[in-house]
Amino acid sequence: MNEAFDTFTNSESFVFKSMLQGLAPQQIALLKALAREPSNSIMSNRYMNSHHLKSVGGVQAAIKRLTQLDLIEKDREKTWQIVDPILSYWLLTNY
Repeated sequence: MNEAFDTFTNSESFVFKSMLQGLAPQQIALLKALAREPSNSIMSNRYMNSHHLKSVGGVQAAIKRLTQLDLIEKDREKTWQIVDPILSYWLLTNY
């Protein structure tokens, strides 16, 4: 099963890479952080420092843009996460 899933995510690699090319570095950094650790406190000092996010303003702008693009969302528990679990997995394993 994992092999089939890896094959599928690899087949989507071109799409994901193309999507990331249109994003700013801070937006990509936030996506990678959320792939590793969905959180309800992404603007906390601990979260920002542990994921090398540069500034609160940059994170706020990234949240706004990534939300507009429907790449991230808050769940019912107010936790920020990546909308597409396949993108999240791909970021963890390939980027």
